[in-house]
This record gives sequence, C-alpha cells and structure tokens, in this order.
Amino acid sequence: MEEKGLGPSLFSEKANASSPEWLEFFSEKIQAGDDPFLDRFLNVNHPADVAEVLEKLEEDEAFYIFKRCDSELQGSILVEFDEEFQADLISRFQMKEISPILENLETDELSNLISEFPREKAEEILNSIDQEDSSQVRKQLTFREYTAGRLMNTVFASAVESDTVRKAIIKLRKIAKETDDIYHLYITDEDNVLKGYVKLKNLFLAPLNGKVNRLMKTGFTSIHYDTDQEEVAKIFRKYDLVSAAVVDDLGRILGRITVDDILDIVHEEASEDILRLGGVSEEEKMSSSVFTSAKRRMVWLLINLGTASLAASVVSFFGATIEKYVLLASLMPIVAGMGGNAGTQSITLIVRNLATGDLTTGNWKAAIRKEGLVGLFNGFMVGITAGLIVYFFTGNFVLSAVMFMALQANLVIAAVIGTSIPLLLRALGIDPAIASSIFVTTFTDVFGFFCFLGLASLFIRML
Repeated sequence: MEEKGLGPSLFSEKANASSPEWLEFFSEKIQAGDDPFLDRFLNVNHPADVAEVLEKLEEDEAFYIFKRCDSELQGSILVEFDEEFQADLISRFQMKEISPILENLETDELSNLISEFPREKAEEILNSIDQEDSSQVRKQLTFREYTAGRLMNTVFASAVESDTVRKAIIKLRKIAKETDDIYHLYITDEDNVLKGYVKLKNLFLAPLNGKVNRLMKTGFTSIHYDTDQEEVAKIFRKYDLVSAAVVDDLGRILGRITVDDILDIVHEEASEDILRLGGVSEEEKMSSSVFTSAKRRMVWLLINLGTASLAASVVSFFGATIEKYVLLASLMPIVAGMGGNAGTQSITLIVRNLATGDLTTGNWKAAIRKEGLVGLFNGFMVGITAGLIVYFFTGNFVLSAVMFMALQANLVIAAVIGTSIPLLLRALGIDPAIASSIFVTTFTDVFGFFCFLGLASLFIRML
C-alpha cells in the first residue's frame, strides 16, 4: 500500500470516513475478504463511526459489513443511520432476521424506525417482534408525530411514594437491565400519577429502610405527551434538564425523554430551518437521486418565477423612463438587491428567535420597531455611500440623490417586512422558515424597483 504514497495511519482499523483514500482502502479490504481486519474494525470503533463509514460505501459492501455484526451491535449501528438508509438496509433482511435486531432497540428508537416504513411493511415487522414490544410501539405510534409522545422511551425507573429505599433500588436494578441512561427514579402514587423524582445519588446514599418520599424532589417539570418536540427542547434548555417525565392528561407517567434525544432534535430542527430558508426540502440528502432533488426544488423555483414576473412587470411599467435615461437600468438591481439582503438578515434573526422562544406575542411590536430603526440607520449609511459613488462616476447630483432616497426607503421597508412576514406566517400556522424569504424578496424587489424608477420618473427632467 505504501506505493500509493499514503501514510500508514490511513490503513489502521480506526474509522476515517472523511478520507476518500481510507474509504477506498476499506473497500479494497472488503473486496479482498479480509475478515480479520473487518472484525477488528467493528471492535475498535463506536457504532456511530461504523454507521458513518457504512453510509459512504456501496450498498452491497455496507450490507456485508452489517451482516458481520451480532444483533446487539446491529441495533446500535442501525439507529445511527439516516431514515432512508435504515429503510434500504432493513429491506434486504428476511423477516426472521429483523426481529433479533429490533429487540435490542429502545421503544422510542423502534417507533421512529417503524414509522418510516409503508403501512404493510410496518405491520409485518410489528408482527415479527416480541408481543409486548409490538404492543408498546403500536401505542406509541398513536401519538402525533414530532411530539413528546413519539419521542419518549417507555422504559423508565419508578417507585411508589410509600416504597422503602431498598424496594426502590430493587426496582431500579430490574429496569437497568432493560435500558441505559437512567438519571432519575420517578415517584408516583398508587394510580401512577407522577409526584416527583429522586436523584440516584441521593437514593444510594439513603438508609435502606427509609421511605423514598422523604428523598423526593417535587419541583419537577413534567411534559405532556402532545407537546411539540421544539417546545420540549426549549423546556430542556430553560430548566437545564437531563431527563424529563412524559405524562398523560391525568398526570400519569407514560415515559421519559433524555438529553441525548434533545440533541438530535436541536440538530434536526436547525437543519430543517436552514434548508427551508433556501427553499430546499428537509428530506433531501446528498444521496438523493437527481430526479428526486429536482422535483423537490421545482415547486419553489416555479413560485420564484411567478414572483420575479411581478417584479419584471413593475420595471416594464417604467419602460419610457429607462429609455430616456439608460443608466437607470444598471443601477436599479443595486436597490432591489440591497433590499433583499436586508430583508434576509431580518428574516434570519426573527425565524431564529421564534424557534428559540425569545420572540413571542408579548414583544413582537418591539421587534418590528427595533428592526425598523436598524433599517433606517443602515439605509441612511448605505444610501449616502451609494449616492457618493454614483456622483463620483456620473457627476449627476440628482441621480445620486434618487439613489440615496430609494435605498433609504427600501432598506427600511425590507427590515419591517422581513420582521412582519415571519410573524404573520406563524400566526397563520405556517412555518415561517418555508415561505418568508420568497415573500420578502418579492416585496423588496417590487418596492425597490418602484421606488427607484418612480423617483427617477419624478425627477426625469433634472437627470
């Protein structure tokens, strides 16, 4: 291998998915059937690193490596794949091979996986796994998608408030065999209504004959099963939680959510908003086919075409003015472009603050006022600068004044509209990240052209 000019560190069993050379080397190991090397690779790498490598291999190669793992490791790797890759990989297995893999998954992971399959396939998988797990997953799938009910793990440690510490520890040990990441022992009454929680440290340090209700903390923030996952993430951030109980309408505990689930949500929601701001579906992946990507983007491109036509019609309305003073044609895109940029800045700020909960119905007026003042200040500075540049190159004071006034007005409008549109869309129940940029860009283009060319028409005799 040294003749390829690659350092020996590239050829260790340690995963290096970011290196094309290492991936090529690993693929060669698969083709050569070097099973001892492949087994060492699986032993020394974290399941997340293994999954990252497998997603970048040819599908047949990935399946070959995945088949070499035991069912427990397969489950750990499977949950690290994106949904599309999970479905493709699972579809290659016989139904009798799927059950041992899925039985190693937590209920939230299993529910998330099952929900990605067509109904018939999902039903077939549910019928193939343990009846108790199947019943629990079916129940969890009745909750709305992207809510706490779908997100929760239904395996949790709990004790009745009248239990002794000794009895509570016995219950905790039993549950610990079934699940990981236990942070709290939840305390309930006889009807399973949540009363509080006990930190594990306090539990293990307490006298064994003492009652758990004496250790219980009651200032716990529980989460209703129908709470949106974005709101769940805000609750975790606000109260610095590592785990939270999920309850029903009567306050009975149904499951728990842990901080690792929240990290996934934050990443998912941030990625979704970034993609939507660009008019790209959150379902689109680098591995998506050309046709799939083109189809998903086409809708927004066609909408943009319609809005661009609206801006073009404004320009055509002032055709006579442009004919008299052709230089206007080269300057008007500056006005529209600067308005679009200013509007995008406001959109980005507002969408982010809506997502984090910092912008609410209580302070939206202050947000619009503040952005309007920012637009006023920036419009004045940008307008003065652009006006001076125009005067320097043309020597035409009136044209430079028109440029100044148009930029001043458009940047103020851009800031106000860029703030108002996301708020309006949120009030109408529409995700502001999806459509804000199209509406704001259209408005700033139309207003920018109208303002600039309208002022030019007004002062045409002086140009």
